[in-house]
Amino acid sequence: MEKFDNEALLEPIEFYKHQLKESFHNNAVEYFDELTKKGEVNIELNQDLCKKYYKELEIIKGLSKKRNGRIFWDVVLWILMIGAFVAGVVLIVLGAMKKMALGAGIGGGIGGIVAGIGLIFAVVALTKVIKNLKKEIDEHQAKANKHKADAFETMRKLNSLYEWNMAADLMTKTTPLIQLDKVFDPAKYEHLHKKYGYNEYTGKDISTIYVQSGSILGNPFVFEKNYCQSMRDHRYEGTLVITYTVTVSDGKGGTRRETRTQTLHAYYTAPEPWYYLDTWLIYGNEAAPKLNFSRYPTDVNNMDEKQIQKYVKKFDAKLDKLVKKDMMKGDGSFNRMANEEFEALFNALDRDNEVEFRLLFTPLAQANEIKLLKSKDEAFGDDFIFKKRQKLNYIKSGHMQGSDSLDKNPDAFIHFDHSVAKELFVNYADKYLKDVYFDLAPLTSIPLYIQHKDLDYIYERGFNARHTTNSEVESAANSHDLNLFKHPATRSQGVILKSSLDSVQGDYDVCSITAYSFEGIDRVEYVPVMGGDGRMHNVPVPWIEYRPIQRSTPFVVRDTEGNKEDYLSNNASGKFNEAINKFGNSSAILFKKRLMSFVAKNK
Repeated sequence: MEKFDNEALLEPIEFYKHQLKESFHNNAVEYFDELTKKGEVNIELNQDLCKKYYKELEIIKGLSKKRNGRIFWDVVLWILMIGAFVAGVVLIVLGAMKKMALGAGIGGGIGGIVAGIGLIFAVVALTKVIKNLKKEIDEHQAKANKHKADAFETMRKLNSLYEWNMAADLMTKTTPLIQLDKVFDPAKYEHLHKKYGYNEYTGKDISTIYVQSGSILGNPFVFEKNYCQSMRDHRYEGTLVITYTVTVSDGKGGTRRETRTQTLHAYYTAPEPWYYLDTWLIYGNEAAPKLNFSRYPTDVNNMDEKQIQKYVKKFDAKLDKLVKKDMMKGDGSFNRMANEEFEALFNALDRDNEVEFRLLFTPLAQANEIKLLKSKDEAFGDDFIFKKRQKLNYIKSGHMQGSDSLDKNPDAFIHFDHSVAKELFVNYADKYLKDVYFDLAPLTSIPLYIQHKDLDYIYERGFNARHTTNSEVESAANSHDLNLFKHPATRSQGVILKSSLDSVQGDYDVCSITAYSFEGIDRVEYVPVMGGDGRMHNVPVPWIEYRPIQRSTPFVVRDTEGNKEDYLSNNASGKFNEAINKFGNSSAILFKKRLMSFVAKNK
C-alpha cells in the first residue's frame, strides 16, 4: 500500500490527480483479484466457456439474419402466389363473360393458376428452409445456454462474496488519511452528538436509505442518503361533454337549427405527498467553532475563463455596495477578502464571524477552493452547497444526488463472465472514489481542518447499550420488501420508515419500524365552467384526498461482526437459528454491511 502523509490532503486536486486516483484503481484491481482467489474461480475455464458462449451468439445472430431474410421472401412468394391464383380466376371469369377474348382469358387464367401452383412448391421449399434454420438456431441457443450456465457455475462462489462495503474497505486500504467505517455504530453517534451537536433526524418525513460514517485524520463525518417526503399541489382535471342547439344562417336569407357538442375542462388543486432522495455529507471539526455561513453553486461550470473574469468584476461591484451599506449601518461586521475571485466564486456573504472565517480560509485554502470550483475535468466543478453551523459542516453536491456510489447493491456485480465482472467492479470503484472524494474535497481544501485533529476519537460502549443506530436500522429496513411494513390501505407512492428501539436482548436490538404513508379517499369536486351555450355547467373533477396513516412492525437487527459468508458458515445451526426461534421471523433474512436483520411476527 502506498504511503501518503497528512500534507498530501492540503492540495486535494493534485493529490487526487497524481496519487490517489491511480493508487485506488490499482487497489481495486488487486481487491477483485483477491476475491477471485477466494472465490476459487478457474479463470481459464471461465473465459473458455464465455468464448464459446459468445461464439454461439454470433452464430445465432448470423442464422437469425438469414432466417429473417428467408421469412421476407416467404411473405413475398405468398403474396405472388395468391396474386397469381386471383389473376388466373379473374381472367377466366372475364373470358367466360365475354368481356375479353375467350381464348385469351382462359389461356391467361390457366397460366396464372399454373404459376400459382409453381409458387406453392417454392413456398413449401422456403418454409422448410425457415423451419430448419429455426431448428438450427434453437440448437445453438441450447449450446449457448449450457456454456453460460457452466460459466455461471465457475463464478458461483465469487458471486456470493460481494458485499455492501467493499469500496469503503478500498478507501481505508488506499489511504489511512480517510477512514470509512464498517457501520455507523452507536459509540460514534454519541461522540458526534455530544462533541459536535449532530443528531439523527426523528421526524416522520425522512427515512435513512443508507448511512456511511468515517473520519478524516480523526475528525468524524457521516454520509446520509435519505428518502424524504413532502407535500405539493397536484392539479386534477375533469371534463364534461355538453350538447346544445343554436340558430344559424342557412346562407339563403333564412335560418336553421344546428346541434353542437363541446367538451368543458375544469381543474381542481389539492395537496398530495411526493417523495425524493437527498444525500448530504455532515462533517465535524472544532476549528472555528462559532462560525456560520452558507454558499450555493454559482453558474461558473457554464463559463469560460473570460466569462469568469467578467462575472468576478460584476460581483466585485456588487460587493462594493454591500460593504458601503454595512459601513452605513455602523456595525462594520462584514469585511471583504482581498481575493476578489474567491469572494465571487465561493460567495459566502452571510458569514457571521469574520475572524474565524479568515482563520479557515487562508490564502492556500482560497486557492484550493478556487481550483476545485473551476475544475470540471478531474473534479465536478461548482456543484456543491457548503453550509457551516458552528462545529458541523454540511456538503450537498449535485454529483451525489441520484448516484448509487454509496449504496451500490452488490448484486450488480454478479455475472457469468469474469472479465465483465471485473470491469464492472473496477469501474464502480473508480466512480466511488471520485464521488466520495470530491464531496470531501471542499473540506480537505481547508488546511486548518486537516491540521486540527480530534484527540478524543476513542469510543466506549456502555453496558447493555444498543448495538445499532437508528440510521443503520432504517437503512436495513428500507432494503427489505416495503410491503412487509406499509399499512395495507397505503395509496401514496412512497413510504417513510422510522426506527425506534424497544429493547436490547443479548446481541440483538429489537426495534419497531413505523411505516408512515397516506391513504387516498376518492373525492369529486364540481367546478362551474361557462359553456358555449352561455350557461354555467358543474364539471366533475375527480381528486384524491390523502390522509396520513401508520403501521408499526417488530424488526430485529444483529451485528454479525464479520461478513455474510463467515456469519452463515459459522452460525448456520447456532445463533442464526436461535434468532429465528426466539423472535419468529416472517420474511427472508437480509444482510447489509455486517448487519443481519429480519422482520419479526407482527404485534
